[in-house]
Amino acid sequence: MTIVNSYALNSYLSLLNMKYSKILKNQWFWCVFALLVLASFIGYAVYCTSKGYSFNGNVKFNWPKVWEMGIGCKKK
Repeated sequence: MTIVNSYALNSYLSLLNMKYSKILKNQWFWCVFALLVLASFIGYAVYCTSKGYSFNGNVKFNWPKVWEMGIGCKKK
């Protein structure tokens, strides 16, 4: 009975892989993009603290001037 369930599970998973193959391929792009954003955020935190500032991690958008953006790096 476990052989039948295993075969059914494998066929279902292969069906899902065929159905969502484009989405699965794009998933790696977004994973790499998220890792780059995380690495740059951590890099900026290290840079900020190495210059003697305190880093609090807040992202501030100055609405309506959205091109003026700040990431929590303030003098101690």
